[in-house]
Amino acid sequence: MACLFCGSAALEPLYAGIRDHYGIDHDTRRFVRCRDCGSATLDPLPTPEELAALYSSDYTFKPARESSALRRFLQTVEWRCFYEPGYRRRVALIRELTGLHGGRVLEVGCGSGLFLRHLRTAGYAVEGVETSKGDVAYARESSGLTVFEGALEELPLEPERYDAVVMVYVLEHIPNPAATLARIHTLLKPGGWTVLGLPVMDSGQARWLGARWSAITEAPRHVAIPSAAGARRLLEIAGFESIRWAPSPLGENAGHIALSLLPAAATPRSYGEAGGLGLLGRRAAGAFLMLPSLLLAAVERWPGGPEARAGTMFFCGRRPGGLHVS
Repeated sequence: MACLFCGSAALEPLYAGIRDHYGIDHDTRRFVRCRDCGSATLDPLPTPEELAALYSSDYTFKPARESSALRRFLQTVEWRCFYEPGYRRRVALIRELTGLHGGRVLEVGCGSGLFLRHLRTAGYAVEGVETSKGDVAYARESSGLTVFEGALEELPLEPERYDAVVMVYVLEHIPNPAATLARIHTLLKPGGWTVLGLPVMDSGQARWLGARWSAITEAPRHVAIPSAAGARRLLEIAGFESIRWAPSPLGENAGHIALSLLPAAATPRSYGEAGGLGLLGRRAAGAFLMLPSLLLAAVERWPGGPEARAGTMFFCGRRPGGLHVS
């Protein structure tokens, strides 16, 4: 076994006895850490068939008209207060890092298509890839999005079609990230950008929360978590240049802290298991935890600058060739 990000075989034990915070997987898992780049990898890796069975129908946020009045109310509040501001900041961050203010964008692992829809509103021509049948149907029917169903590596997508390929909190779910980035490289136009949103091991959240960090307890769906150096190394190995990075939106980082402290407030647990007062109580408790979590997320990235670290980061790399917009 080798590190999935830098290829080193120098691995050491990190965490053992990890349990799935959503309770879908009933086994305990362990992570090992790369002594060279500091990235973490699940040992052993689950098979693709095992992974496919570990995602509930409520894994992604999907406002639904047929829901109860309480659920519709909560989903509207959450969209306005959390998702919509976070997506606006994501778009601004992608523009800051890549210089792209338009063009054709493919989002891999687009889920229910809510961020893809936001990219379309911001002026991009968009397409998506998603393995969940339910999410694909939702994205197509509720937003009229072009979403291809299946794994990126298996779909017959047109080479050199996209100005950017975006994967936000997806690559850590993939047992062969190098192969995925190699495929993305072929789909990008010369000069096109890949954009990765990833949890990182050399962050305040990882140190403070340890084995309780939501990026760890998301195992076995999370199969590998890079360090910042590991993410950059993976992009370099895949042939990308002009590599850039920055902390992901503050609210998203705060959300990861809050859900580390109270996993029951997460979408799969709240909307999938709770109803009535249970649902309201879980979401209200999660909202209450966002206040101290925002403070911790702000402290984590202090004092800022190019070396700022956060629990989740955005990394961008450019395919060589074409015009370079700074």
